Amino acid sequence: MSSIFAPFRVVARVVRRGFQMHINRLQGQAMSTPPASQPTVERVYDIALSLFARHGYDGMSLSQLASEVGIQKPSLYNHIDSKQALFMALVERVEGALFDALDASLARHAGADVHTRLFELVCDMSRFILVEAQGVFYKRYLLFPPEPLAADVRAVTGRGEARINAALHEIYIQGQREEVWPDLGERGFLDAFYCLMDGLFSERFMYSVDEYDRRVASIWPIFWSGLTAARD
Repeated sequence: MSSIFAPFRVVARVVRRGFQMHINRLQGQAMSTPPASQPTVERVYDIALSLFARHGYDGMSLSQLASEVGIQKPSLYNHIDSKQALFMALVERVEGALFDALDASLARHAGADVHTRLFELVCDMSRFILVEAQGVFYKRYLLFPPEPLAADVRAVTGRGEARINAALHEIYIQGQREEVWPDLGERGFLDAFYCLMDGLFSERFMYSVDEYDRRVASIWPIFWSGLTAARD
């Protein structure tokens, strides 16, 4: 008898395969080099982000980083404390970029109805994952955090989720005021949002940008209908 979890294992394999194909494409591209006029410390961080995205934590060496930056390896320590500290600093930076997208979307559509605000938030947060090295690095540390740093990464992403929850609470309350989901509980609203975004972030690594955009537009009316018809 086949396991009821078999379809989920198939989906997981497809997502992993799509993510690996995306990494392979990224590795096959010439790495963009920050301008020479950029401060060295910023070059270190930008190039490290690309290398971590391409090769993962274990596959990125400080020797390679120094070579790409154009300095000697000992000189790296003028700008970073360690490989571990560099990785965690980049996790914080990428989380910050996600919050920037979140805050900008909420501010840009502050006076709109809840349907517009939520749809634009989904689109704006989706665009965050489209930035190549940033998006791949984000997915890497969410799915495959380095074992020695796993607890630290989870602490950062946990704080990030709390911040996103606070923003979503505002949208949820607006939906209650506008009576578009009078019977939807907040926990169900949050769970639905995260499941949607997790699915979209995974699909980003499986399809072209055009196909990804088509899918966002296609699933949105179904997602919205589910929210407004929910009975918690």
